[in-house]
Amino acid sequence: IRPSGGHFGDVDGIPLTASLVDQQAALYGHGRHAPGQAKFTFGTGGFALVSTGTAIVDAQDAGLLPTAAWQIGAAPVHYALDGGIYSAGAAVDWAQRIGMLRSVDELNRFDAEPAIARRLVFVPALTGLACPHWDRSAGASWIGMTPATTREDLLQALLEGVALRAGEVVDAIDEHVAIDGALSIDGGLTNSPYFCQFLCDILQRKVRVPSFNELTALGAARLAARGAGLDEGGAGELSHVDYGVQRSADVVRAWRSIFAQAVARSRAHHV
Repeated sequence: IRPSGGHFGDVDGIPLTASLVDQQAALYGHGRHAPGQAKFTFGTGGFALVSTGTAIVDAQDAGLLPTAAWQIGAAPVHYALDGGIYSAGAAVDWAQRIGMLRSVDELNRFDAEPAIARRLVFVPALTGLACPHWDRSAGASWIGMTPATTREDLLQALLEGVALRAGEVVDAIDEHVAIDGALSIDGGLTNSPYFCQFLCDILQRKVRVPSFNELTALGAARLAARGAGLDEGGAGELSHVDYGVQRSADVVRAWRSIFAQAVARSRAHHV
């Protein structure tokens, strides 16, 4: 076992100076290095990591996993808390496969009010529920459909369901490590302004979307530079788009209560 940044050897004369796993690399790439700073990556699944510095935070009661984030040279190990959801981009891929989603541009905006405001809810438990429930027996579910429900309504509920699940993960993190400042997010779903704004409202905190979206690669590259004793090269804050809260806390609290009831129903479903 070696530090994440340092000289591992050479490959065809090229020095290998970093070895970092996917989500930890994204945390580094986001520049979320100080304790309390957090990122959420929405890829196939959705993964939140919050830096905890040199402290190992035991938060298993909240369904969170302490993890080593990185170590650079002889410096102490930098730790994080990890929480995730199984289906994020995977839910969008599924919608495409069954013909519900015809073009990803359809996810950018919706003319109707939020689906959950109309009590239409999707629980994206396509392969069960991860943090904080850890229930593989839970089943994906639609609740609140009527004869008037449209394909667009279902797509809207799908995006909202992923954001609402992310809200459960962020709540679990906040119970043990207060998130400092904006939540930095990346991944394919962040290309949807609707998703980003809805997530911001659900979390009731500012959400930041870096303009450069290959944060895992960036983190590995920056750490490799440090491991080689070089400057990270433009390691200052990336240009970004910030989303601010637009919905009241009371409205969001009601929405999250509706979603919690839907999650309970999905957990009561056993194949």
